[in-house]
Amino acid sequence: MAIQVVLFLLVFLLFLGLALLCRLAWPHLQPSDAQAGRRCALVHRLLKPRTPLDCPVCRLASPGVEPASAPVRPWREVKSRRGAPKRIPTAGFACPNQQCAYFGITDASIHALVGDGKHGQAEHIQTFRCQACRTTFSARRDTPLYRLKTPSQQIARVLSALAEGLDPSAAERVFGYRQATIITWLTRAGEHAQTFHERCFCSLQLPHLQLDELRTRLRSSQHVLWLWLAIDPEPVLLCADSPFWTLAPGESSR
Repeated sequence: MAIQVVLFLLVFLLFLGLALLCRLAWPHLQPSDAQAGRRCALVHRLLKPRTPLDCPVCRLASPGVEPASAPVRPWREVKSRRGAPKRIPTAGFACPNQQCAYFGITDASIHALVGDGKHGQAEHIQTFRCQACRTTFSARRDTPLYRLKTPSQQIARVLSALAEGLDPSAAERVFGYRQATIITWLTRAGEHAQTFHERCFCSLQLPHLQLDELRTRLRSSQHVLWLWLAIDPEPVLLCADSPFWTLAPGESSR
């Protein structure tokens, strides 16, 4: 009888100790309020997309909508940390290879461009190389000076003279270059300026515009030219100009 009582007390004390241990360990097993709130917020964002474009499955099922391209990983995170640091600034240049993942990216912190020496006899022209696809290209690519052997300063002087009103035939006598060559420079500069204008000065969102007019006389005292201007005052940008000819009082049209 005494042995049964002792065994009963031992079993009772064992269960009591287990209960006390579970009671002490229970608060550490429960998640905190901050973790629970973060987990609920994350599940809420994942399960409720705002638009059909936020869901990859809905985006693929929508007609006429292309799948979103994956973000490009910066090259500095892909390459090895060994090697010399970049010394040639590459901001503003991009890889011309359309098959490359870094095509068209001009941000120096993302693209994989490095300097690859210089070329040219009259001028030292920088060459760049894309470390991702091994494509090399000149710094003058897609510019009016691409593959021209004449020094850029001489070309700039000729084009400045033409912009001031000098005739190409007169520029041939003044600067000593052939008229066909000067016209080629002028054509390439005009095409580049047209591309720059279409890319940077079309479809502008201008909150404020100032209208102004200029009145001048050309060729004779009877011909009057009115020039209407539309100016953005914040960046001081000339948005549009429209010339309009009028006749002075007493002049008959021909």
